[in-house]
Amino acid sequence: LAWIKIIAFGSISFDTGDDWPTYSESANQIMSYVVLHELMFYWIHRAFHKFPSLYRFHKTHHEYKQNNILASQHFSLVDFFFSIALPSIACTIIVRPHSVCHFQAGLWLFTANLDDHLGYAFPWSAVRWFPFAATTEAHEFHHCYNMGCFSSKLNLDAVFGTDMQRRLEARKGLNSP
Repeated sequence: LAWIKIIAFGSISFDTGDDWPTYSESANQIMSYVVLHELMFYWIHRAFHKFPSLYRFHKTHHEYKQNNILASQHFSLVDFFFSIALPSIACTIIVRPHSVCHFQAGLWLFTANLDDHLGYAFPWSAVRWFPFAATTEAHEFHHCYNMGCFSSKLNLDAVFGTDMQRRLEARKGLNSP
């Protein structure tokens, strides 16, 4: 996260004085960062699947047909730059979070990414505490069938209709890979 702040602002500031954010400022910065990051990730991820010229860089991530923890960090440099680094840099520039909030948002995004790729849907996972969270099952479907379910943290697939195939297959009882 430090390098993101250096790229975005030319320096890094770890303020430890009286300017710590309030609870409402922290919640606002973290939520803004995560929602904006997820929106950017969703559309970039969707583009990587739609355009063959981009998918050739993303297909490395899909070498794992079933999710496991290694799949979460298995991608090409081009895929990493556009789907991981670019949303993080843009969110840092737009939201301008306090260093503590930046760390918390980054930790949440990393945790949710690992949770997506565990291959298990632990009911006690902190990711499941939120009503609009994307599910591990949806991401498992995405890896097994390589279609739809482009969201990672928020269920944007329900908003944009890219989970229709998964829902149809779930009704038929075919959702378990």
